[in-house]
Amino acid sequence: MDEGTGAESRYEHSHAPTGNAVLPTALRLAADERYTGKGVTIAFLDSGFTPHPDLTLPESRIAAYADITGDGAPLAPDGPPEGWRWHGTQTSVSAAGNGRLSDGYYAGLARNARVVLGKVSRAGKIAEEDIAAGIRWVLERKDELGIRVVSISLGGDVDVPYETNVVDRAAEDAIAKGLVVVVAAGNSGLADDPRTVPPGNSPSVVTVGGYDDGNTLYTAPKDLYHSNYGPTADGVLKPEIIAPAQWVAAPILLGTPSEEKALALCELAEAEDFQYLKRAERLALVAGLDPALLSTSSREIRKAVAKLLRQSKTVAAHYQHVDGTSFAAPVVASVVAQMLEANPRLTPAAVKHLLISTADRLPGASAVRQGYGVVNAKRAVEEATHEHHVLGDLVGLAASARPS
Repeated sequence: MDEGTGAESRYEHSHAPTGNAVLPTALRLAADERYTGKGVTIAFLDSGFTPHPDLTLPESRIAAYADITGDGAPLAPDGPPEGWRWHGTQTSVSAAGNGRLSDGYYAGLARNARVVLGKVSRAGKIAEEDIAAGIRWVLERKDELGIRVVSISLGGDVDVPYETNVVDRAAEDAIAKGLVVVVAAGNSGLADDPRTVPPGNSPSVVTVGGYDDGNTLYTAPKDLYHSNYGPTADGVLKPEIIAPAQWVAAPILLGTPSEEKALALCELAEAEDFQYLKRAERLALVAGLDPALLSTSSREIRKAVAKLLRQSKTVAAHYQHVDGTSFAAPVVASVVAQMLEANPRLTPAAVKHLLISTADRLPGASAVRQGYGVVNAKRAVEEATHEHHVLGDLVGLAASARPS
């Protein structure tokens, strides 16, 4: 799925962060960047995908793609930029992108991992049966493709006992057979019923809530994000852990008006004064500038450009900052990929234990909402190197213990 050298010329412009830039996730988490997910495959189940250059250049790391619902939607770089392709593209790149279109600045923690992409929507609409089918598809392909981690940033309908729900049963089966399943908690923590929904309510998955660090470094104060939380129908407290749910850099969907606007704004932000007014005249319409500004000064136009960059959340020519537990979950999935690179013999139970036992409590925040606390990427990977649980043995034990 390599786009080839012809694709390179499409991106021959500045990739520098704007004045509105956010910190890279690895820097914010003080992650151990010696580990990049090499040798690990992460499966992403989401509404849809495009083959973003951060996953395909200089060579493709997309090990497989499947349209689980059978809509016939190909993984095509030149296909129509439907909105439902946006979410999965952003979640997968935020975890495993190599930062190709930011000169490496916005690379994910698992920037050398292979990825498997599973579309589980029907033109953007997602049913529980399709999520479950996606999990089963991943399970069927896990040995062939070397899948170790599943990242799911979507959910089903309502919280019910996990044994009665098709999505939860599929998730529990995947974990029993050796897959680490990481799930977004959801963003309805301020609703009347803030509990997680399938598969986030499954007892064995790693359910990830969010926090807001104000786009600052790991040691800075943090506030809770409005993640789903609380005891599930089975009495299991969720989430187990929290991760960045705001100020996360993710790609702008290629070939969209949003990308054209971002490119124009970034070009204007970097233009020299001697060429500014002519360039502003050329780019005003695409950039969304008020035409009346063209009769003012370059200083006034620059102020308007800076405001538009903030409003559009543009942090570089091809990236914006995003929010939601949809992005907290893949961040944790990328930490898991680092852990499995450091110690490929880790079991799903060991991974979960290490994540929660190395997490940092958020002072003053409710334990019900934060679980065991803020993910500590560096400590989790360090402890993973010392863990000695054997994957094959424990998966065999789990399988033999299940009723026939």
